[in-house]
Amino acid sequence: MVREMTGKKIRHSKTGRPFIGQSADISISHSGDLVGAAMVPAPYRIGIDLEQLKSDLNSRLFIGSVIGNKEAVFLKKFCADNDLPISSGIAIFWSVKESFFKCLDYDLIPGKISILSISKLGKIQFSFSGEIEKVMRERGLIIHSATTSFKGGYIFSQTVMVS
Repeated sequence: MVREMTGKKIRHSKTGRPFIGQSADISISHSGDLVGAAMVPAPYRIGIDLEQLKSDLNSRLFIGSVIGNKEAVFLKKFCADNDLPISSGIAIFWSVKESFFKCLDYDLIPGKISILSISKLGKIQFSFSGEIEKVMRERGLIIHSATTSFKGGYIFSQTVMVS
């Protein structure tokens, strides 16, 4: 499909991120029986993630690693405000972070970013470690938008950056 739309073949970076060249940026994700793909024109970059909401996640494995201690407070409030079990909140936070790191084309290191807020419309605000701030500065990237939505048993998150 990408080749038909762009005439270009998909290649992959060292981190496995798909790319088609300098004129446009793509991201692909799948979960269960769903597949998502997104494309934006240069100078934008995009990262998307699709996940299934799962109620059987072992929350203890994620708190402190994927979800930082400061984030855990927000996670509990977010879940209470949205009538979600903690395991679903963790899956949402994971999806948001996955879309961010795909967009940045950087190995996923969950402790390097924290989610500060998710609005009712799904807009996300982050806090970054010095390492991530440096990478973004070196690559000349700023966040254009970051959103998530969770309906029908699935989560869809996307991060768009611009240089």
